[in-house]
Amino acid sequence: MAATSILDLIAQATRLREGSAGVQALLRAVYRAGSLRLQDAAREARLPLPVASAVRRELEKAGLLERKQGLSLTGDGREFVERDLGMRTQLDITCATCAGHGIVIPDSLKAEVERLAEIITGAPSVDVTLDQAPCMPDTAMRRALLMLQNGALEGKRVLLLGDDDSVSIAIGLLGRALRKNDLTKGDLTRGVTVVDADERRISFLREAAAREQLALDVVHHDLRHQLPAGLLGSFDTIETDPPYTLEGARLFLARGCEALTTEADGHCFFSFTHWPASQMLELQKVFTELGLAVRAVWPNFNRYAGASMLGNLGQLIELVHVAGSATALPDFSGPLYTAEVNPRLRVYACTDCGKEIVLGEDGIPATIEEAKIAGCRSCGGHVFRRQSVRTS
Repeated sequence: MAATSILDLIAQATRLREGSAGVQALLRAVYRAGSLRLQDAAREARLPLPVASAVRRELEKAGLLERKQGLSLTGDGREFVERDLGMRTQLDITCATCAGHGIVIPDSLKAEVERLAEIITGAPSVDVTLDQAPCMPDTAMRRALLMLQNGALEGKRVLLLGDDDSVSIAIGLLGRALRKNDLTKGDLTRGVTVVDADERRISFLREAAAREQLALDVVHHDLRHQLPAGLLGSFDTIETDPPYTLEGARLFLARGCEALTTEADGHCFFSFTHWPASQMLELQKVFTELGLAVRAVWPNFNRYAGASMLGNLGQLIELVHVAGSATALPDFSGPLYTAEVNPRLRVYACTDCGKEIVLGEDGIPATIEEAKIAGCRSCGGHVFRRQSVRTS
């Protein structure tokens, strides 16, 4: 059977949106590393972890992969990738210092990252219905540093559209550290504002900022509704990590463009999941519609604490608003969050007794994290294995 046929069959069996290229990317990652953990292979191939796991099983069935101190190619697998796929290179050129992020947190700011981690321990629990998945403290600080490096903080008015990542606190801690080290005089920015729909998150940010004596304006507002008049055309920089749906990206970016001043090019730091090329094309159309130009793309820039479905990693895209003032978007009433746009029934099985559960049905909690805490109704076990995902 031709190589393309094998890859196509595996892609079809796993319903892989990336097609045969996604299968090949996973094989390339393992080939170059020699042996690789599944989560690392998923990251290198830019595949969601459950999808990478499904592809791995099919590759094992085909006799191309085996588990030996991680994922490894079998003898047949190595012959296949070299002879049929033409792979020869096992060179890793990723920066060993920054892991390809391009941003290194200096030793002088390590204490601020540690303080941010302490602050985040008091954050409210994640609300998955709002697609919340907070990033790690070092990621929040790297975002702040990237904004600083690119001239989007100093003397700028900054708006964060949603902030379950606590980037606003990271910006405040960064500014305080720079003043303490005599690297800047006065305030770092001309003001930082957060707009968020989660009242718990609003209270947390306000209390944390007050406790740390950081200047922060927090506004309780659902972005499905038009921005308050006082926020329109008032900011130089926006930062957002919206729901990972096309609708979510469009809404949050549109509101951000409405908030940007027309006096200069508006900076936008947009964090999002890694999508297949066909979906990224649709996302790029949104950028164009809103007058946003891509300045840089940073793969795997964001590391998340609780986004295993995404391999705990995501990209950051730097955008610049170049189309002048934005037309106000009316109130939005359609599906927005992942569970609304793509409703699914998630089936898990207890690893101890095999009892299957469907999240959100028959009194079972809606998230696997809550289900683990509640335990299996049959045996009390707290470990579950994902069985399938099917559209409701």
